Amino acid sequence: LGKGIFLVAEQDGRTAGYVGCQTVLDEGYITNVAVSPDHRRQGIARALIAELTAKAGENKLAFVTLEVRESNAPAIALYTGAGFAPVGKRRNFYSNPTENAVLMTISLI
Repeated sequence: LGKGIFLVAEQDGRTAGYVGCQTVLDEGYITNVAVSPDHRRQGIARALIAELTAKAGENKLAFVTLEVRESNAPAIALYTGAGFAPVGKRRNFYSNPTENAVLMTISLI
């Protein structure tokens, strides 16, 4: 089993958001990015992703990748702004509703 990176953002002693990443060898796979509804639009997700990619680089990961719903334009814009690029699609990856995922990756080497 690989290790992982899990970061939590706190504001006023409360959890505002988190990001999780599983690692296998020199590869990182973001499992979840979440920000509490009352903390959104404050740059928390951007800061979490920036810190995660920095830690991934420190841990000598070659890349970090994630899946995002094809219809989630704000998240795709967030990841693109963080340096991730679309590299493929996973057909019918999501359910409720069924939707394709965009596979996005950032190279760290």
